[in-house]
This record gives sequence, structure tokens and C-alpha cells, in this order.
Amino acid sequence: MDAAFNQMYAERSEYERQRTGPPDDFPKLPGIPLGRYIDPRFYELEREHLWKKAWLYAGHLTELERPGSYKLCDIAGAPILLVRGTDDVVRAFYNSCRHRGAPVVRGTCGETRMLVCQYHSWGYDLCGNLVRVPDERDFVGLQKEELGLPSVRCEQWSGWIFVNLDHDAMPLAEWLHPLPTVLDELGSAPFRVIDTKSEVVRCNWKVLAEGFLEVYHARTIHTNTVAKSLDGRGAVMMLFPHGHQNMITPLQPEMLSHGRPDRDGLPAFDGATELFFTTNPAHGIFPNLITPLDARGFPFLVFWPEAIDRTRLDIVWFAPEWADDGEVGEHPRAALWQRRLAGFDVVMGEDYSNLEPIQRSIESAAHGAQVINYQERRIWHVHAWIDRMIGAERIPEHLRVPDLLADWVESF
Repeated sequence: MDAAFNQMYAERSEYERQRTGPPDDFPKLPGIPLGRYIDPRFYELEREHLWKKAWLYAGHLTELERPGSYKLCDIAGAPILLVRGTDDVVRAFYNSCRHRGAPVVRGTCGETRMLVCQYHSWGYDLCGNLVRVPDERDFVGLQKEELGLPSVRCEQWSGWIFVNLDHDAMPLAEWLHPLPTVLDELGSAPFRVIDTKSEVVRCNWKVLAEGFLEVYHARTIHTNTVAKSLDGRGAVMMLFPHGHQNMITPLQPEMLSHGRPDRDGLPAFDGATELFFTTNPAHGIFPNLITPLDARGFPFLVFWPEAIDRTRLDIVWFAPEWADDGEVGEHPRAALWQRRLAGFDVVMGEDYSNLEPIQRSIESAAHGAQVINYQERRIWHVHAWIDRMIGAERIPEHLRVPDLLADWVESF
């Protein structure tokens, strides 16, 4: 976020704080159809055309530090294996032996010199090539060079690893644009994973994700937590191509003057600009990642549909690289981090309390449609891009969300 971006944000934030209504040219948005959260046909369209074609977060390089390091991921229901080769390249494969589909690793992470089928001991090297077949004599015309592990597109932005189940997808850098430019200082700083946890919430994945796309609810749900930290009236929302978006919310004056006890004492990453200390710059990577950034560390919130009414939320915390030796749990700052993580759990609990009741309300069609305002326009933008990924012609007309905010997408 360079000086020009920061100045643009400051001007827009002041406008937002002073306005008495939506901008004159902001369109009236129709209600979002409730069927998008409960219709099995729409859920299947998402599975086929969104999750199989979008770039999806899978891991961080610090989780695969040495050749032979691997990590097993559940990516939209597919068992995806990340592994660092002896050439230091991180590759992605389906965790599926070409013989009869058994996994080639069992653990969620570890190190290995060979990927070995857990059923009949077929062996693959770290590049996914089939190199060992027990009783090879029993196979007629076996061509090992044609039976490598099924590969998956795997690319990186800085240390963050993304995969795409579509081999014909555009390059990751093109997909993410302009976020790597907007977050240039973030992409050039070293981070490491310090904590991960998962929660399963009984609601559609979009119900869960939408709670992090606006700050409108903070005064009601987070009265004694987020609302005391953030000045929602000055929040600036920006829409980007490919469904990405952000929301930069200034900190309350009291927070700026008295500090933040849940994170004071933690080191900031090199190159962090003023905006990381004076605001909460929350960025959304379409379709399923939200990150409320902070100079002293931040989470990735990643939303995975497990059923039409059940979502797994992965919370992955990143911190600037530790400056001295020792494991994270033994580090002098570990107690500070534990306090911060505990505080974040409180905030998340406040959000969780509404999500299952919202899902039940949607299932009963109690309120007709989701009414979206100017502050909530990130939600509309995400839905419009879901339709673009699926193809509007495939979606029943009564479930479509037209792209009414194309003129509001930022150009970089």
C-alpha cells in the first residue's frame, strides 16, 4: 500500500464518515435469492464450476521447509497432497494411487523419501513419477511413465501456495491481480504459520463468509469487542476484478491513543506501512478467503463447503518470522500470542451464535430475500462473480445475481 493508495484511502474514509446516504449513482440492489443458500441444484453448480475452477489457498512454504516435506489438504472435498521435491519445487497431486486409488500418504503432514501407496505399495518419487511396482511381472504392458500421480495446478504468491483443479485456469498472478500490487509490502515480508484450527458451522458457506464482508453488524454483535476497536462509519470498501474485494476500517481514536493490549509487544513485519497500524485492512480473495491484516500478524479465514448447510472454517495464523531460536511455543512472545488468539476466539464465538439460526431462517424462507445495502456491497460482488464462474445461462433465472456493480470495480 504505497503513499498514493494511503492518500486515496484517507480521502475516501473521510467521505464515508461525512456522507448522509449512499452515493447518488449507487444502484438499488434487488434481494439476493434465498435459493442460492439452500437449492441443491445451485450447490451442485458451485461444486462443478466454482470450486473446480478457482484458485484456492492450500498452504504456506514454511509448512514444507525441507525436500520430502508434505501436507495433505481437503480442497473442496478433494484430497490434495502438497510435497516439496528434491529440487525444492512444491508440487500438488491428488492423494490417489494410479493403481486402485488408495492414498499415498496417511498423515496430515510429515516427511518422506518416497510416496508409497498404502494398499499395494506402489511407489512414487517426490515429483509424482511412478518408480516402483511390486510384482510388476503380473501386469501386461505396464507403462510406468504414463502412470504418475494425478497432478494439480500449483502456484505461489510470495510464500502462500494456491491450487486449482482446472489445468487450463489462468495463472495465479493474473487471477489475484491487483491484490499482490496493493499488498506489495506484505508479499515481500517473511511469515510463518504459528497456529491453525478448524471449526464446523451448520450453515451454507456463503452465510459464514458474508459475516466477514461487512462491518455493519459490529455494533450489535461485537459491542464489547470489535466495536470498541473499529470505526465502522469510516470504513472504505473496494471491489476488484475476479470477485476480490477489501474493507479498510479505521481504528477508533481511543485505540490509536492507548494501544491494543492484545498485540502490543508483538513485532511488526518489515515494511509495514502506517495503514497496517491505524486501520484494519481486511482483504478478500475470491471465492473463500478473508484476511483481516495487521502488522503484527493475522489470520487467513478459509471457508470450505462440506454440505449445503455445513461449512468448515480453517483459521490459519501467520506471524513475522521469529527473530531468535526456539519453537513457537517456547518463544518469549508465545504468551502474548496465546492472549491474542484467545481474544479472537471470543469474537468468532459472537459471530457463530447467529449463523445456524440464519440458515434455519433461510430454509423456512422467513424473510423472503437477503437485502443488501451500500455498506454490504462486497457481498453482492462475490455473488455476481459466483454467477460469472458458473455461467449465468446455467443458473435458473430466479436464482441469478446480475453484475450491477461492474462500474464500481477498481482499475489498477
